[in-house]
Order: sequence, then structure tokens, then C-alpha cells
Amino acid sequence: MLVTLLPLRDRRTRVVGYAVSGHPDDVRTSRGPDEEAREVLEAVPSLGRLVGRTVVVPITPALVRDGAITRFASLDAVWLIATEALDDPATRRAVDRLIGAGFHFALRGFPEGEPLLPSLAGSTIVLDAARTLPALLDSRVRLLLDAGLRPLVRGVDDRVTRQRVLAAGVPLYAGRQLTRGAGVAPDRATEDSLLRAITMLAAFADGRPPDASFDAFVRDDPHVAAGLLRSVSSVTTGVRPPRSVTQAMTLFGRDAILDRLAAVAARLIGDVANDPDLGFAALRRARTCERVGAALDPAPHPRARVVAGLLSTLEFGLGASSMELARRLALPGSIADVLNDRVQPLGQLLDVVDAIEYGWWDDMVARSQRLGIRPRVVGDAWLEAWRSAREELGLPRADAT
Repeated sequence: MLVTLLPLRDRRTRVVGYAVSGHPDDVRTSRGPDEEAREVLEAVPSLGRLVGRTVVVPITPALVRDGAITRFASLDAVWLIATEALDDPATRRAVDRLIGAGFHFALRGFPEGEPLLPSLAGSTIVLDAARTLPALLDSRVRLLLDAGLRPLVRGVDDRVTRQRVLAAGVPLYAGRQLTRGAGVAPDRATEDSLLRAITMLAAFADGRPPDASFDAFVRDDPHVAAGLLRSVSSVTTGVRPPRSVTQAMTLFGRDAILDRLAAVAARLIGDVANDPDLGFAALRRARTCERVGAALDPAPHPRARVVAGLLSTLEFGLGASSMELARRLALPGSIADVLNDRVQPLGQLLDVVDAIEYGWWDDMVARSQRLGIRPRVVGDAWLEAWRSAREELGLPRADAT
């Protein structure tokens, strides 16, 4: 199975958990919803350790009734089942029994059938903004809140919808990555450092070795210098960490420091958006592109693939359109295409990454085929990029045990 993790955000736009989404890597071998759900279930323990946060896992009534989740009692998971499944007495009894044993359930869909079990008091109810009229969605949210339930609205794919559901009192939502909110005060100095870092990475994206202009850049930009020094110091073992970026370049060489600049730029993206998870997503996308892009023919240089991944999140951090960013950045044509038309291989690669990040499975399969890449290659690369991005950014490794 292909799997992805969709961020769940709270009212302060912080990521507080992830919804698991799965899809057969070859639809020709699909064996029905129960078997597909069982395959996703097998991946959940490793996914839970990977993210270190609550995971919301879709499950079918048959798997609830046969007790398939009982061996995952220690997992920080919420089991998502269709609301109408509770109309079946056997499923209803099984859910009630499992809640009594300490398992947590969420329901997908507004409860319109049988009254909810008393044991489901305070549970999460998942609604879909894309499939519900705005006025009806608002009224349902208020009804759920008045009943002591927790609505989670998915399909929040634009800022207008986000504002509307938050105004209605929704505590959790999920959807496409959106630009930073107006409440985030701009930090022009950090923004300038970020744009200079991206421009510098793009200047050497064709594989040319960095030159003296790179030395001057990392020495004279305080945000970048501090970030690079912290990044290099985190990997030095058995030797005294370098005291300056100049010393670090002497010890490790320009190429190594240039490679470290990608993680620094990703962190800056999170800083300007006041959203550390956006910085993590930026580096995760960059490393996914780096891995998957090796299968393109001809394959762009690894640096170009990394820059493409970073650029794909830049508009969310800066709150600027891709067209505006293209005007502000001096980018080679093949990389500028990432911000504009996405008709060249790098842009098409980002379309594939978008699809797996958002769980657009039909699009992901079609776009992979267009590039001549197996979907499984993309899925494996995405999970590996998740792990490597955590390490590069120094984030806690929940799967290190």
C-alpha cells in the first residue's frame, strides 16, 4: 500500500496530529476495502513512531468487529469509522466494548441515524467542507459543539474556508497547505536572508562548485551564518565544533556547506511563517525531489531538485504568489518553471509530490506514470525524506527506539 500523512491543525494553525491515508500501489491487485484497510493497519505502528503525534486511522466495520485493532492498544491512535456503520448493532457493540478498553474512535460524517453511544461523548466528528454547502456546514459545526462533540473539518483548501470554519468554532481542520495568516508579523530581515539563500542555492543548481561569492554570502548574512554553524555543529562528533562558518568551510569544504544550506533555508521558511512544521515540510519535499528526481530522464542535478522542493513551499511562508516570487528571485529557466507553469520535468515532479502530500491518489498515479516513475518509488522516497528531514533539522526522532 501507498500511504501518506495529512496534517491536522488546531485553531492556532499548529500541527497536532496526522490523518493516515492509504491507496493500493497497483489498483489491478486491489482486494477490497477490508483488505486494504488491513494493509494500512500494518503500517500504522511505524507511522506512529515516525511522526511522534496522534494518528487518525481509517478502519472498516469488519475490522472493528473482528478486533483487528486490539493489538495496537499502546499506539497513540484514533480509529476513524463511518458514522452510519453504527447503525449495525454488532458494530455498535464492538465500538462500545473497545472504547471501554481504552481505544479512541472518531466518526466520519454527521450523525443523522441512531443516537450516538454515550461512550462517544466528546468524540471527534469528521466533516467534509468540499462536499457540504457552507451554511449547512456552519450549522452542523454548531450543533456538534453544542452537543459536546469535536468537529474536525477536512477539505479546508483556501483561506476563506479556513476563516469561516474557525469563526464557526471548529477546533481542528485539515486540507491543503495555506499561506501564513495575517496575524503573523513580517520579519523583513529574515525574509531577505531566505531569498538570498534560495538565490544562492539556485546559482549553483547546475552542479558548478561554489566560488568566492558563496564565501562572502555565508560570512556576511547573520541569519544564514548562524544557521549553518548550528547545522554543522550538530554533526561534529569527537572534534571541537567550528567557531565560525569560515572555519567550517576550511574543515568540511564549500560543497558540504552548500549542501547544509538547504536545511538552513527550510528552517528560515518556517521562521518567516512562524510555523516550524512548514520548515519541516519544505525540507521533506526537497529531499523527496532529490530522491525521486534521480529517476527522471535526463535527471536534473541533485541541487536543482532540492531547490525545486524548497521553492514549492516558499509562497506559503512568505504569503506571496508564485508569480511575485518569480519576479523577486533570479532563477535559471528550468527552476523558474517550478514557480510558473510546471511543464518541465522538475515542475512535473513537484506535481507528483503535491499529490502524495495531499493524498490525491488518482492524480498521484497518473502523474507518476506521465513521468515514467512507479508510484511505489515516490511513496518510499517520501517516507525516507521524512526521516532524513527530521535528522537534518534536529527534530526529535520518535522512531529512534
